[in-house]
Amino acid sequence: MVGILLDIIIILFFSITAFKIFLSVKREKEIFMEFNQSRIFSWLSLLFPLGPIAYLTTVYRLGWVPALILMALCYLPALIASKKAIVVFNKSGTDRVNNAKNAVEKSHITAIAGLLYVGILLIMALSANVIT
Repeated sequence: MVGILLDIIIILFFSITAFKIFLSVKREKEIFMEFNQSRIFSWLSLLFPLGPIAYLTTVYRLGWVPALILMALCYLPALIASKKAIVVFNKSGTDRVNNAKNAVEKSHITAIAGLLYVGILLIMALSANVIT
């Protein structure tokens, strides 16, 4: 029961964060266009809540290795896509990019948190297989 509640909380966290990132990038689209930065990471951040869902729906059918790979694939694209925008906004030298930079950094940090979650599940799966 506790595991299911924790999964629901994690899915809600990723859903709310992804929605906030998407809206922030939509509001700051002029800044992204001015600095010639792609906004694809905002669409890729919508994959964040699918990570835990993919794990929960595939772990019993495919096993834990493919489930964790699918889960990681929900976070890696946004992590990679947001890296260039972070560098550009940090070098911009103006305060006008702060909201856009915050949205990009939030996407980057959330993707890292998702990959940490994948790592924790990997450690738990490995320890369960070693013990049994």
